[in-house]
Amino acid sequence: MLNHFEILKAELSVIKQYVPTSSVESYFVSEVLRFHSIAGTIIKSFPNPKQNIDSRIITHILARSLFENYFWLLYIFDDPTTMNQRFDELLNGFKIEYNKLYKEPLLLPYKDQLEPPDVSWASLLRPKDINSMLASLKNDDGDRLKELYFIYRVTSFDTHGKSLKPLFDESFKKDCNFPVLDLEKAFDLIANHYLMIWQAIHSKR
Repeated sequence: MLNHFEILKAELSVIKQYVPTSSVESYFVSEVLRFHSIAGTIIKSFPNPKQNIDSRIITHILARSLFENYFWLLYIFDDPTTMNQRFDELLNGFKIEYNKLYKEPLLLPYKDQLEPPDVSWASLLRPKDINSMLASLKNDDGDRLKELYFIYRVTSFDTHGKSLKPLFDESFKKDCNFPVLDLEKAFDLIANHYLMIWQAIHSKR
């Protein structure tokens, strides 16, 4: 069985030296490096896929930070004819969230540390949600992407502290199971897709 994470790791020296020709490519390169750092740390520090609850608190939260950008990259690079348009959707989402952050009243003592947003950002349209993005993809990995969306939702529960046992005990009035995920399998699928995107970018040179 191919280990796509190790293949991607072997490509990192070339990816780091690559000079992007667009903001889309820069975003891809930055996220691949972030993915390798976070996923690599999880694989090295928690090699047993059947982790206990204590390790899940760490690994699921770290993994959750990788899935959203992964879904965005699949969406952006799925169709070359709409790549720039879809990257603009991502940028609009960033601008909307940044504008919201900047207008947060409790941030007043720290606003001098933030770059003021452009006034036009207040009227931008929100981008698609994750589920809608995945539904619009043209690739043939539909079933596997649905599985990753399930993993994304499970890790979101952990990220927000909603998987704590007392919440389940009180809600269901009995002992309940909550998934401990095989993250290496998920990381291998992500690495495989990143390799495909990288090959498409690199082949243009």
